[in-house]
Amino acid sequence: MKRISKKINIRLCQLGVALLLITAIAACTKKDDYKKFIEGGEISYTGKLDSVKINSGKYRVLINGLFIADPKVKKCVVYWNNKADSVIIPVTRTPNVDTLKFFINNMKEGVQNFIIYTYDGAGNKSIPVYKTGRVYGDRYQVTLSNRAINSAFTNENGVTTLELGGMDRVSGVFATEVIYTDNANANKTVRIPINTNNFTLANFKEKGTIKYRTLFLPDTLSVDTFYTDYTSLYVPKFIKVDVTSTYLKNVGPNVSFSSINSGNRWGILSDWITSASVKNASGFGGYEKKSNVGYISLEAGWGLPNVTDGKIYQTVSLPAGNYRFEIVMTDFNAGGSRYLTVAEGTTIPNVANITSSSIAFSNLESKTLNFELLQSKQVSLGFAASLTGTGSTGQYAKIASVKLYKINYL
Repeated sequence: MKRISKKINIRLCQLGVALLLITAIAACTKKDDYKKFIEGGEISYTGKLDSVKINSGKYRVLINGLFIADPKVKKCVVYWNNKADSVIIPVTRTPNVDTLKFFINNMKEGVQNFIIYTYDGAGNKSIPVYKTGRVYGDRYQVTLSNRAINSAFTNENGVTTLELGGMDRVSGVFATEVIYTDNANANKTVRIPINTNNFTLANFKEKGTIKYRTLFLPDTLSVDTFYTDYTSLYVPKFIKVDVTSTYLKNVGPNVSFSSINSGNRWGILSDWITSASVKNASGFGGYEKKSNVGYISLEAGWGLPNVTDGKIYQTVSLPAGNYRFEIVMTDFNAGGSRYLTVAEGTTIPNVANITSSSIAFSNLESKTLNFELLQSKQVSLGFAASLTGTGSTGQYAKIASVKLYKINYL
């Protein structure tokens, strides 16, 4: 028992000495030594720029933002190019929410990463705002091409119509600008939206020249429009001579059939060559009787199988010249691949080869096909389509009549 008591006394003595040392060290420490850890005072942050948006442009961007919370903001600093480049924007605050709109010019084309700070009068800055923007320039410009004008004519009634080709919307194309002279010798400028395929020039001065270029917005945030160079095009006047009866048969209105099914609805057209896929009503198709009137018909769905590379056409020999193939079609819906086409020989191309194997082609919805033969040729002209349908939905086109015109220019 004495040994245990002695050990406890020794431990207590050691503990007392340790407490005395800690007290002595604490007494020697200055009361304000903690301040060395926050030298320069407490950190004060300025209110940051809110709702920041970077609009793209041509060798420039537009910085957009809102000053909301901090009335002490005196300037905004924008960095880019890994902080190698910057701009200082003075700020004058009002009691209200203030808007920043500032162009940064002479920028390098490509994606740019921006860091944005605001500062008060004492030099305190905000936390950073990180944003990415895009700058467009010559690399984008050289990818742009002018939208084609497939035909431009003034008809015998003095109406001038342009037929424009299609374009890939991914490029940012949104319109074609056309400059022309009207009958009062005044210059007119019109914009034709990308979704317009046929456009009439009001009061066009006959046998004149138009200039046209195509307009692009590279993205939805772009503040700058890009343009192709102007292209000039002479617009002739013509007279249409109806040669339908000379070369084509069974053209309507009320086309006839060579045979018809037991339901007295689906039939096979007289005088037209109709491919098997169009005859999708148990061996009948290409002809449809509606309200006792016959139509050239293409249809899939509502119980009818799909039409794959469907063709309805006639083969004729035409002398050299300019021609227009026109249809009357008031009953049709969207979807599928459907074309007017003329091709050399005794058949028309499959849908996939329309662009490469046709003398000329156009979308069926345009209802007009212009083509030129430099010499007398045997050609086939008509309709090519691939249509799909399931159950109670489908795709269709009903053609009431067809015309072929010889175009004589004045």
